[in-house]
Amino acid sequence: MVRQAARVYSPPELEERVRQAWSAGRAYDRTKQSRAGGEKFYFIDGPPYTTGSIHLGTAWNKTLKDVVIRYLRMRGYDVRDQPGYDMHGLPIEV
Repeated sequence: MVRQAARVYSPPELEERVRQAWSAGRAYDRTKQSRAGGEKFYFIDGPPYTTGSIHLGTAWNKTLKDVVIRYLRMRGYDVRDQPGYDMHGLPIEV
């Protein structure tokens, strides 16, 4: 079924509808389960931001890492992505 695009576009509303659909369909869990037999790939990322506010370079870095993880999943890898595994930034906060 082809529908005409809406004349009014509300990004927050669309994002919420997509989130609800993904949540209802358990998209993330199902994707991980479907890749469970694939070749293993471990991706362990450091803590997000020790200062509490994100820097543009950090945002770009996190975006690139997310692209790699998604690409590998689409290629059939069983990706274990674990954010925030250490506290190397703790001395900065203290």
